[in-house]
Amino acid sequence: MKNSTLRIVLTTLASTLLSVGAQEASAEGNAPDLTMMDIITKGGGIMYVLVALSFVAVMLIIFYLLTLRKNILCPPKFISLAKDAAERGDVEGLAELAAAEPSPAGRIVNAALLSLPQGSAKVELGQLQGAMEDEGSRQVALLWAKIQYLMDIGTIAPMIGLLGTVWGMMVSFTGLDAGISLANKSARLTSGVSQAMFTTFGGLIVGILAIAAYSVFRGRINRLTSHLESQCAALLRTLTAACK
Repeated sequence: MKNSTLRIVLTTLASTLLSVGAQEASAEGNAPDLTMMDIITKGGGIMYVLVALSFVAVMLIIFYLLTLRKNILCPPKFISLAKDAAERGDVEGLAELAAAEPSPAGRIVNAALLSLPQGSAKVELGQLQGAMEDEGSRQVALLWAKIQYLMDIGTIAPMIGLLGTVWGMMVSFTGLDAGISLANKSARLTSGVSQAMFTTFGGLIVGILAIAAYSVFRGRINRLTSHLESQCAALLRTLTAACK
């Protein structure tokens, strides 16, 4: 009985879709346009969760574009002033500059200088190297932790879309054997299947956007890390050469 009912529903649905498609093709010569708003509204409540995730992803992308830059992580003004102090061998002046600089470059230089023994007039690169590497690793880890949110969205969004797919299929096949007309069964089946497809589509779009953005920022962080390390290392080498 269940198989018979399901066969009737699917046959009726296929016939309806084919007849509607033929009428629209003959009237307009092409298929009707499907707008993004149609996808959102027909996808059910789960689509609004995906829209919220896409909004968060876009905000994160804008934030990273504004903050993950050379001038922010390694300010040219600080590097210029610090280089002048390093060339003079002014450890105290350089320490004051680094302590007042909130950027990762300032924190790395400050951590390296804090590792020096109090009252030491001679500065060895080996004394600074360990502290510089430790703080540099910590600052880089913070940068990676920032963009990890995009990877999280890229992982969660397709799963939410899959949840919507399962929910849509449950809606489609629930009540097919109930005492309702065949037309209502067909409408229920069509609605559930379309919801399932729309949520799958939405989840994949958001996930692809987030993962693609993560890949872009991953490359940017690698380049920024290399620049940050080279600038701080050159600065400390200049200081050790001037203090010999």
